[in-house]
Amino acid sequence: MLSKQYLSFSISILFFSVLATLSFGQTGCTIGDCQNGKGRFIYDNGDKYIGEFQNSVPHGRGAYYNKDGSLYKGPFVNGKRQGYGTFIWTNGEKYIGEYQNNMRHGEGIYTFSDGTQQKGIWRDGTFVEILVEEKTEVVIANSDPLGSQKEDKYVGKFFKALSNIDTNQARTALIIGNSLYEKAPLKNPVNDAVAMAEELQRSGFDAYVYTDLNQKTMKKAIREFGETLKERGGVGLFFYAGHGLQSDGRNFLVPVDAVIAKVQDIEFESVDLGRVLSEFEYAENDMNIIILDACRDNPYKEKFKKSKHASYNGLASIGSAPYNSFIAFSTAPGSVALDGKGVNGLYTQELLKAMSEKGPGLEDVFKRVRKNVRKSSLGRQIPWESSSVEDNFYFKIP
Repeated sequence: MLSKQYLSFSISILFFSVLATLSFGQTGCTIGDCQNGKGRFIYDNGDKYIGEFQNSVPHGRGAYYNKDGSLYKGPFVNGKRQGYGTFIWTNGEKYIGEYQNNMRHGEGIYTFSDGTQQKGIWRDGTFVEILVEEKTEVVIANSDPLGSQKEDKYVGKFFKALSNIDTNQARTALIIGNSLYEKAPLKNPVNDAVAMAEELQRSGFDAYVYTDLNQKTMKKAIREFGETLKERGGVGLFFYAGHGLQSDGRNFLVPVDAVIAKVQDIEFESVDLGRVLSEFEYAENDMNIIILDACRDNPYKEKFKKSKHASYNGLASIGSAPYNSFIAFSTAPGSVALDGKGVNGLYTQELLKAMSEKGPGLEDVFKRVRKNVRKSSLGRQIPWESSSVEDNFYFKIP
């Protein structure tokens, strides 16, 4: 007759054997919707993908973990790396930049294991040209007119955090407002950008402000923001006001020099929002806040009607973002925001009011904004947020 101890031991071994089979031997879709949604898929060769799917292949933002330990985080289109992403090898080398059809293609930065970097242009996976760029100029606020251009070097404004603001960590913001579009100019984004900088300054942020940027300078400003965050850590905030477009589930910020005649032009004439997300991932700072007042009516929609590629009004939802991130849209995904009748857009106007109040936490600030915008627009505009935030945050510390 078997002893109770032996029987108990045998049952325990059987239990853990079954558990191991269920937990560690699985392949295929192990969590979520791996057809047209978000999920985790483990491949037969040991690779793993966590992110967004469409038609049963990676499509949207996600993370692909190779069996050898290397990792890619960024956008996918029809199962291939496409857009602005980050690839990290096990020896510490890293590439942050543009991909097309699974290969490095476009601008990027390759960091070697010894810390040296190669900035340049890639074509079909091959390095072809060194990228030489001058650092964007920044002047202290109120000492120089906003929006001056000279020798292809954009002069932005720097709003230093007020010295009487006591925060327990560094706070850094990049603010871009684009108004002077040749097609469908907007009256409020520049005003929104300056007003936001002034309010963030009173909330302890060092704020870098740029307006009416071309594509080249937008990319530089975002890249330099990532470097600043890497050095300073703490809280990073990105605010954008201007035209924004979505194509095939990806979001793009439109520079003032964009020439867009068809859907396929969006990727090459605009700035992929994935750049901002990748810079936050690179910086590995404590917390990220992204605010997008970029859902104005699509000025190119008539040109896009005959395209087979999906392009819709407003911006698409963002399926994944760096840890401890808060993403705010001025209206629901796929919807259009109002530019406003005053000096600021409706959304930014209400956001500035809510941010100025002492006491409410991050989520409560945006709840107030959503309620007030919905009422003011008679239900036509309802702001939207997505959050993976775990920490408490206050614009005005109570």
